[in-house]
Amino acid sequence: MSYLLEVLGRGWPAKLSDAFRVQLNGQGLPALSQLLREVRRKGERHDLRLKLGIRLLADGDPGRAREALEAAARLDEADPTTRIALACALDATGHPDEAVEQLNQAAELEPGDAAIWLALGFCHERRQQADEAITCYRKALEVNPQLRAAQERIAAICLQREQIEPAVEAYERIVEIDPGHIESRLLLANLYLRAGRAEQAVRAFEDALVLEPDNWQARNEVIASLEKAGLYAEAIEQLHAVAEREPGFADTELKLGDLYAKTGDKQASLRHYKRALDIHPEYLEATVKVGTHYLRAGRYLDAAAWFNRAVEINDRLLIGYVGLGIAQYEAGHSKDALATLDLAASIEPNSTLLFSEMARLQLKAAVQQEYDRAFQIAADPDDAAESPASPSVGDLIQRQIERHEQAVREHPNHADLHYRLGLLLRHQGRIDEAVREFREAVAINPVYVKALIKLGLALRELDQTDEAIRVLRRALELKPDYVDLHYRLGCLFAERNHFELAVEHFGCCVEKNPVNPEFRANLALALQGMGLLDKAAATWRGLCELAIEAEPSAAGRAP
Repeated sequence: MSYLLEVLGRGWPAKLSDAFRVQLNGQGLPALSQLLREVRRKGERHDLRLKLGIRLLADGDPGRAREALEAAARLDEADPTTRIALACALDATGHPDEAVEQLNQAAELEPGDAAIWLALGFCHERRQQADEAITCYRKALEVNPQLRAAQERIAAICLQREQIEPAVEAYERIVEIDPGHIESRLLLANLYLRAGRAEQAVRAFEDALVLEPDNWQARNEVIASLEKAGLYAEAIEQLHAVAEREPGFADTELKLGDLYAKTGDKQASLRHYKRALDIHPEYLEATVKVGTHYLRAGRYLDAAAWFNRAVEINDRLLIGYVGLGIAQYEAGHSKDALATLDLAASIEPNSTLLFSEMARLQLKAAVQQEYDRAFQIAADPDDAAESPASPSVGDLIQRQIERHEQAVREHPNHADLHYRLGLLLRHQGRIDEAVREFREAVAINPVYVKALIKLGLALRELDQTDEAIRVLRRALELKPDYVDLHYRLGCLFAERNHFELAVEHFGCCVEKNPVNPEFRANLALALQGMGLLDKAAATWRGLCELAIEAEPSAAGRAP
């Protein structure tokens, strides 16, 4: 299918009140207990009822917030902030029609507030009233042309309607607003490819990849010379001076982390790696180095979590290189395309290695916890058996493969299990078996972009180039029926109350259906494909759930 499915999920707020973070964040308000006392003493004051309602909203209690805000609205019908807050409380308690009514009144009172029009657009779009939504988004952009979320939602609607050129225009504007946002550039490149503008797609993919911090290189001959001579303290001093003159460069912080690591100052090293990630959260090398720091400290779960983040970052790099290769192929530059796909194949093992290491560390931590628990409950420590030798890297990965094979037998329609098993097999060099699992994953879920890319690159490694290109094209293509299905799913997911009820009802309906007992897992994959669920968190959760279900317990098994 296509990385473009992420267009459909961009711009959605987690809740309606997210559109009004400035007005409704609750910062600076008194504590709830104090507000309740003041309301009891001076109950007929509009400002106190409004503050109480906003406080309750910020504290996650929309039911009581609604009561306070309805009272505030009765006391002052002409205050737009009260209408906005009441709309958010009504929406959170499952009354979207009443929320729209309140927002319409707020828009009449304050027509120059872009956030009100944006929120109205969200409400209409969730109800699949696309024309009304676009009208509201455009009014929001008339007030604030820099409003990124409005452009993203317009692009999503246009993509669903197969109106590719307006979607391209929206993302061109988004890139103008935030030229350093790599994912927006990747999505624009994919839209150019979808629009048949292959040469522009090539340039857009190249622009996105140039922005990747792992393609940067800090150059300073003095510092390099000091480092080569082993004068780390002097090199650090010089690099700090560079950072003061030119702050905000992630590669400078990364280099400082490396230099501190060479002096043995682990905490300073970690601090600078994390500063690099504060500047650029998607910096692959810095992410891996933080994970390595925790690994060396014996904090296996922390290390695994950071390696998990690194997998997702590397997979995004893969999408960029594969997209560039296919764009070059479509533009008639076959030689360049094959070279780019070979480059993608050269960085693909990073994801496989990182995932395998994450899986190994998750299991290693589980094994260690079982050992620790067994020794803690021993009646007489002197009678406790000696701790077995730690399993080797190969043993732990093989054990994870066995767990995944068992899980696949129990849940054959679970696409993500096949995908993860394929990664583990790929790490062991069992490419034919990995290809089989990747094929299973995309047979179950034809829009599973990561599985399509891994399958295509594995086929390229097996010299099955023609099929590899066909598969990789599928990762960038769009099929209208799939787009429409995912768009409607995204609208439903954005209305969380109805979504939970729908999932619960559908789950009851299919619970006894042997064809698709894993619908929740595949539903989660669809939401991940649109960027509505965190991919890294979902992968980690899946590994942990597999560990919980695994039998026998890790402590009871021979390493």
